[in-house]
Amino acid sequence: MKISVVIPTYNRPDHVLQLLQCLAKSVLQPVEVIIVDASEHPLQPADYAGFPGPAVHCLYTRPAVCAQRNAGIAAASGEWIFVCDDDMEVPPDYLSILCDYTTEHTDVVALSGLVLQQEAGQWVDMYPLVSRKELWLKYIFGLGIWGGVHCKNGWGSSYLQRYYARKGNHIAASGWPVLTDFSGAAFVTPVWGLGASLIKKEWLLRLPYDETLDQHGIGDNYGVSIGLPGIHVVQAAFVYHHHAPAQRLQAPVQYYNRVMALDHFIRTRPELRAVSRLAFTWSLLGNFFIFFTAGKGPMARMAFRALRHTLKASSHGT
Repeated sequence: MKISVVIPTYNRPDHVLQLLQCLAKSVLQPVEVIIVDASEHPLQPADYAGFPGPAVHCLYTRPAVCAQRNAGIAAASGEWIFVCDDDMEVPPDYLSILCDYTTEHTDVVALSGLVLQQEAGQWVDMYPLVSRKELWLKYIFGLGIWGGVHCKNGWGSSYLQRYYARKGNHIAASGWPVLTDFSGAAFVTPVWGLGASLIKKEWLLRLPYDETLDQHGIGDNYGVSIGLPGIHVVQAAFVYHHHAPAQRLQAPVQYYNRVMALDHFIRTRPELRAVSRLAFTWSLLGNFFIFFTAGKGPMARMAFRALRHTLKASSHGT
């Protein structure tokens, strides 16, 4: 398997160099690493010349993560692209586990391992629902879920658990991803965070990252995911996402940009033609209600702004 690594970066040189150290220890060595650097003071060849392992190439572009990814993919020589965020920590066996999976599942075009991130001092990869109130709010407003449903019986929660079990991993009528089935050695999902994913280059050329999104690319993985014939997630493989604070937007702005990206995809992508704009708007009202009643003022204000924007866009037929 010929793998090219594509790493977009912007003002995070230390994280890129740490990632190169990880890749140098990889059991399965990529054929090349392509850094697409939009930094104010970009990396120079002398900065990474001493690293063993695959050849490292650096491209220099404007700061726009979707355009950076597309530039790296276009320049890659491998048949598979390992699209990797610059603040990932990749264990040595990550790529080899994914490669072994493709030898047994030859029809796979996109796969990933679990992406662990820190929450309250613990590394987690999903957010299971254990609150019956939260479960009902998610159901009533058609909101996204990223974790199993493990509520105690009562308040009709057993019915909702059966409902989500029947539906499996899917995209809700509102457009949000609902991922509740994480069972088995590997599972398939229509949407996944592609920050540490292995995807065939021919598919990424067919489904480029949408460069009309904001320069941070919030929501860009959704736009690629929905065009793929399912993403296989191999549970034996995992990476650590360190969420570097540099160049990272605050949570309320991230939420707003994610809503704007989903609104854009609902209006422009044929894969989402079954999504209801009424259901989408209703889900945004639900998020506003949840943030407001939880006393999360900044999130509620941004949710209201997103709701107002989508209502205005719908009234103008755009």
